[in-house]
Amino acid sequence: MISAADTPNNSTPGGQPKPAGWLGSLLPDERLNRDFWIFFTAAFFFDLGISLYFFLFNLYLANSHFNERFLGLATGALTLGNVAGTIPVGLTVRRLGLWPVLLFCFVAVPIVSIVRTLVLWAPGQIGLSFLCGVALSCWPVCFAPTVARLTTGKNRVSGFSIVFATGIGTGTLAGLVGGYLPGMFAGTGGEKHLAVGLRFVLLIACGIQMLGIWPILKLRIGGTIEENKPRLRVFHPFLYRFLPAFALWSFVTGSFMPFAAVFLQQRLGIPMRHVGLIFSGSQLTQVIAVLIAPILFRRCGTITGIMCTQIATGVSVFALGYANNTPMAVALYLGYTGAQFMNGPGLYSLLMTRVPEAERSTASAVQNMAGALCQAASAAITGTCLVRFGYPAVLSGNAVVAVAASLLLFALLGSKHNEHAETNELTGQPA
Repeated sequence: MISAADTPNNSTPGGQPKPAGWLGSLLPDERLNRDFWIFFTAAFFFDLGISLYFFLFNLYLANSHFNERFLGLATGALTLGNVAGTIPVGLTVRRLGLWPVLLFCFVAVPIVSIVRTLVLWAPGQIGLSFLCGVALSCWPVCFAPTVARLTTGKNRVSGFSIVFATGIGTGTLAGLVGGYLPGMFAGTGGEKHLAVGLRFVLLIACGIQMLGIWPILKLRIGGTIEENKPRLRVFHPFLYRFLPAFALWSFVTGSFMPFAAVFLQQRLGIPMRHVGLIFSGSQLTQVIAVLIAPILFRRCGTITGIMCTQIATGVSVFALGYANNTPMAVALYLGYTGAQFMNGPGLYSLLMTRVPEAERSTASAVQNMAGALCQAASAAITGTCLVRFGYPAVLSGNAVVAVAASLLLFALLGSKHNEHAETNELTGQPA
């Protein structure tokens, strides 16, 4: 297994030695370039605006006299639009390149969101939710290939970690801002005017998304000559080994998280105001976890690092199912969320490194669709099983699946192909 200690990378490209010890291990082996930080700026505004918008939108509909059944239909239409748009968007990226599709995403999503906010006609809301899902599908399809193109094998995990951590952090910021601003803009009319304040903040969120257009206009991603070449194969062979392990892991990530608030509030008896604090704490834990993920992956190798985070997730969720002491349960929950999200930079970096650049958009589209479908199925199965078997049994099953996902990953990717793949990850070349 190749680790950072086996490589001669003890200095930055400018010739300055990296700090020794723990601080040095936090830094990437190669500096992230200017275009990465331009994309990072665009992603920051987009993530912040999207997080704020979706944090408040269902509350806005509920205060505009739509019931829970309608909210479910609108959410389902959004998800269906996201899935329906994924493959066409991936094919469009292969034909036109990343930059035009990214620009379309940054323009179309806020425009559709503005119309969703202003048009409260029920059939129109369903159609607009579907269109919003289609527009949003551009982001997960383009996100990973863009980060991969703007990084190298030596700093790719660091690049993904930085963008992942920022996305989680903007969610925390959106929760704080979203809880304060609507009341401030609602005036003095009480709850009956809360919808006015919510509408105003939703439009602000759309404006924040649009701030990302300017960095995108300045972004240089590269040419599309390779992407425009016709190819006979639909999927790169690596996907046939990667997707089964990723799909099984997606069952883990989609299982407990939708029910975490219910578990904390009803099973552990934690007051709702404290549940909110725990969720904020979990997001802070996630930010720290994904920022230090490069240390693990650099020292252990990508495959071993991913396996470690998956096994740690399984151990945490198993112990959480049988925890009766509230402080211990909260600590295990924080550890569970940290380990689970720490896995993300490794998986995305692994896929983008092993697949040739011309096929990364298709690979990202397939990964996004497979993950979404598996998580949706997992949530439905988990909800049914919780009613029948209870939390301890279901979380124990979740732990078993997490460990099985790590073993499947090793069986498919970590043995026969391991040495060659690890070398390619360091050089930035596909397997």
